[in-house]
Amino acid sequence: MVDETTPTAPPAAEPVVDDASPPENDANGAAANGKNKDNKGEKEQVPIEELYDLSKPIKRIERPSKDEQNAAVAAIDAEIDALRAERNVVQKKIDEAMGKQKNTPIGRERDALNKLKNRKGLMIEQKRQIRARLEIVKMKADQLIGQQKNARSTMKFTNLADIEKEIARLQRKQETSSMSLSDEKKLIKDIEALQASRRTAEELKSKQGDLDTIKDDRKVIQADLNAKDKEIDSIQKEIDAQSKILKDLVDKQSSQRGTVDELMKQRDALKSDIDDKFKEKNTLRTEFREKTNDWYHNQRAIKAQRQMQYEEEKKRREEEKAAYLKKKEEEELAKTPYEEEMALCEYLADYLTKTYLTDSQEEEAKKAKEAEEKAKADVVAVKDDPFAGFKAFSKKPEDEVNYFGKGKGIKKLKAKKSSKAPTFSLSLDLFDQFGLITLNPPTSLDGVAASVEELKAKKQWYSEQPRGSVPTAKDIRKANAEAAAKAQSKGAKAGNKGKKGNFSISNEDFAPLGTGAVSSGTGENW
Repeated sequence: MVDETTPTAPPAAEPVVDDASPPENDANGAAANGKNKDNKGEKEQVPIEELYDLSKPIKRIERPSKDEQNAAVAAIDAEIDALRAERNVVQKKIDEAMGKQKNTPIGRERDALNKLKNRKGLMIEQKRQIRARLEIVKMKADQLIGQQKNARSTMKFTNLADIEKEIARLQRKQETSSMSLSDEKKLIKDIEALQASRRTAEELKSKQGDLDTIKDDRKVIQADLNAKDKEIDSIQKEIDAQSKILKDLVDKQSSQRGTVDELMKQRDALKSDIDDKFKEKNTLRTEFREKTNDWYHNQRAIKAQRQMQYEEEKKRREEEKAAYLKKKEEEELAKTPYEEEMALCEYLADYLTKTYLTDSQEEEAKKAKEAEEKAKADVVAVKDDPFAGFKAFSKKPEDEVNYFGKGKGIKKLKAKKSSKAPTFSLSLDLFDQFGLITLNPPTSLDGVAASVEELKAKKQWYSEQPRGSVPTAKDIRKANAEAAAKAQSKGAKAGNKGKKGNFSISNEDFAPLGTGAVSSGTGENW
């Protein structure tokens, strides 16, 4: 039985989870905190589907305030300190009332009890130091184990003998086997990687030795800790026995316990109040832990629901994209093969014909005649025309000059007729378009007619080709764009290096002006 002069130790406070604590740190886990620290990472979390229905809207839970929790705990600690101070005052009064009996058997037994308690306190302090050493050793062991795991994750072989054996096998394979250049390069790369892993394997071996040493130290420290626990248990039994002896002696002195009994009752009441405050603080911490766990599960549920919605949305978009591509493919299959290329051939042939093979004056006269005929067809004949029989009359320029006054004469205007042949020129865009159908554009007016015939023949040739047998204009345009981008990138790199030399249009570093033009080393198309 514990002596009434010694305050009972408060119950151990349960650990409070921090902001990132997983939900497995519940009240039951906190009771066995020493064991759960080692198995904390191995314990699996409860599947979130068992806690929430992810198909329904999830109400967000506000995160409990850590500051409010700390303030409430601090307030309770202040009340506990005040009760302890008051209890110490009462205990001091009890000691003063019983101080006259210091040389009596009660005083001697009390001194013996105090010595035992002091020894117990010293042992508890030694145990605390041993536990601190054990925690340091555990931390070093965990660090070495983590480094070994990280090193092994990047190595195929962790044993030095296995590495040497594998290197010898690969070198023998390289010397005795026939293989391609790429396979030999890969084999050499594997040999170099194995040679580089020798040092890592040696470090692993050294770390394993350190780890074994740490494990041995841990066993020794654990043995010291267990021995210290046994000593504490033994001294506690002595304290209990001495406390019982002291209580029996105190009970015999009942005639002198009038005032002391009142003080002891008051002290016990204060002790009860202190215990209640500790229970209140533990309850507050447990509630905060449960709220934190609920908030943590709520965050997991919201995240899982968002991921599920994202997956569903992604699946829906992929299905829509697949349907769109299928529809587009069906539309492409429904079209005439090489329709764009045939239209381009027809356009280029029509453009060359109208621009260089047809007389512009005849064409204009033809258009004027067609417009006049169309206008006559739209005109309604006039009946009973009052101007019938009249004829339009136009004055000559010289009559108009003579009317206004005399002069030395007028110069007759002579109409200049242009007999100059049309100038032949093609834009870069036309060169690009000829390149898309793999034809060379005409380089002079004499070659236009032949080029028109080639375009017509090319159109007929496209109409006879099955789908996918030859590259389309779109494919050629894409390939030319990639080639131009590559050439431009090479030119930029060469410019950064300060490369000097004569400029040549046939050089690979020259980027063409048009993305669809066919690059050629000769200038016959120009």
